[in-house]
Amino acid sequence: MLRRLSVAVFLSLVAMPLCAATQGGAMPVPLPLFPSNNWWNTDVSAAPLDANSANFITFIVPTTGLRPDFGGNDPDIPGNVFGFPFIVVDGAQAKKTVTFATFGESDGVNHVTNQSFPFYPVPDEAITLNGWVEGGPPGNVDQRPSSDRHVLMVDKSNNTLYELYSVLYTNGNWVAGSGAFFDMNTNNRRPETWTSADAAGLAILPGLVRYDEVFGPDEIRHAFRVTVLPSNGYVYPASHQAGSSAGALPMGARLRLKASTNISTYPASMQKIFRAFKKYGLIVADNGSNMFISGTYDTRWDNGILNPAFGALKASDFEVVQLGWAPLVSLVITMPSAVGAGDNTSATVTAYTLNFSVATGYTGTIHFTSTDGAATLPMNYTFTGGDAGVHTFSGVNAVTLRTAGSQVVTATDMADATINGSKGVTVGPPTPTGLVATATTATQVNVTWSPSLGATRYEVVRKSATSDYTTLTPLGGTASTNFSDSTVIADRTYVYKVRAIDASARLSSFSAPDAATTIFFTNDPLVATSTAVQAVHVTEILQAVNAMRTTAGVGAMSFTDPLPTAGLPVKALYIQQLRTALSQARTNLGLNAITFTNPTLTTGTTLVRAAHLQEIRDGVK
Repeated sequence: MLRRLSVAVFLSLVAMPLCAATQGGAMPVPLPLFPSNNWWNTDVSAAPLDANSANFITFIVPTTGLRPDFGGNDPDIPGNVFGFPFIVVDGAQAKKTVTFATFGESDGVNHVTNQSFPFYPVPDEAITLNGWVEGGPPGNVDQRPSSDRHVLMVDKSNNTLYELYSVLYTNGNWVAGSGAFFDMNTNNRRPETWTSADAAGLAILPGLVRYDEVFGPDEIRHAFRVTVLPSNGYVYPASHQAGSSAGALPMGARLRLKASTNISTYPASMQKIFRAFKKYGLIVADNGSNMFISGTYDTRWDNGILNPAFGALKASDFEVVQLGWAPLVSLVITMPSAVGAGDNTSATVTAYTLNFSVATGYTGTIHFTSTDGAATLPMNYTFTGGDAGVHTFSGVNAVTLRTAGSQVVTATDMADATINGSKGVTVGPPTPTGLVATATTATQVNVTWSPSLGATRYEVVRKSATSDYTTLTPLGGTASTNFSDSTVIADRTYVYKVRAIDASARLSSFSAPDAATTIFFTNDPLVATSTAVQAVHVTEILQAVNAMRTTAGVGAMSFTDPLPTAGLPVKALYIQQLRTALSQARTNLGLNAITFTNPTLTTGTTLVRAAHLQEIRDGVK
């Protein structure tokens, strides 16, 4: 492809321990890439048409067919590949120092001193292994005159993206044309006039057609990268131009498959891609062959299906969205990505301005829809000034999804359909109920729960004083509705949750937690009419409450008065302080609140009874 003039970049290895890196596969970070209201993820189906749309299509040539610029291995040239490889690393991957011959627009450089620093997590596999660098041959093979030779790296630990253009590994160093870093937790754009590893200054990876999306259960909810030749300037969301040909599309222009285009005769996988063409469109990101759509290198692609399906769509089937368009307000729905069927799930809708700050003055009325026809959704809601751009729907006005599978919840402004937001949710089996954890000995806890309709397995997790929730059940989970934990030790509190898994590996939400404490009490249970309250009962409960407080991450409590003494009456003050300490611990652990007999105990007035202590015992068991 034709590219802007490259600059040299030199990468030197920093002496750090190497970690495992992988090429391709399912994306190991939250989807869609970047926030849901990022330009790559914006619904443009209702966006205004550009007044010059027809002329732009004429410039491209209306009969130009689409081309999938991706696939598997090149059958004609051994070692070459079609599409963009991408590399997955973690936060421990060794960083390489990038030394630019021209420092201007690449990351990993101090632009005051023009000094480079360790920045790009390029794994050594890219030096010698095939299929890690765009084009196919390893990084130590020079293909820059005929290939763009990108390297795309996803840091799965930090949800960040590093991209390099025109790379070569030579004389112990990497050489590249340009490089860019993207924090995929944010909507940060490149500075105006800056390039990236792509001509438009955009990230490449979020605009690729990926195999795991096309053949996965979810709808594709992002735009795709497209090339044209020539180009003319740039518009939002691009930040860089790569041509100035009058009449041509600019970098950042959006094309949208016309809503009237019939896609029903194509294979299901192609229909999924083409639905995204209609809803999210294409973004012009580079100079190159007209209407070439970018995707990942993956040997599972079947170009016998891709090529004719794409080629049947012509430039004339597309229209150009108003240049530089962006919604005045975007909506972001925050709710769990996985829920159980029938769960009453809170959802928060936040309105954002063009600059991605909270739109505190937004007062539109929103309407909810879902791909789940059996869902119960919040009623239409008009934001008030008091909402300041944020409203949570909960309780009777929460979201309840009932159909297992991948579902989408959408909120749309009733007066302006371009103001909208969606959230993808995987609906699994119903969340298990009735979880009970019981310490049967000082070294064993039994956990039981009610069966969940449609579940084939269950995952049990445990929290302790020394670790957060970790999975206890064997790989794949247990088919039983009870579990015996024999890895506990005496005098500790453990908190358990369980979630259901169905035959398609869909997950429910985790159940409400329950706690068990491996401390056993004298005279258990205390009988209201026959057990005398003793000092030992109080000191034992103090030990148990402090075990729970340790697991909850709050400090141990102590009485304001000296510990009770055998033979003397137990003060109401002790019970009141134990109740307060226990309630704080249970709240921190997400356990249900306890309703106490005689909520307020007064020393010298309220007689301490066995029931008062038994309630606290029950709260820590």
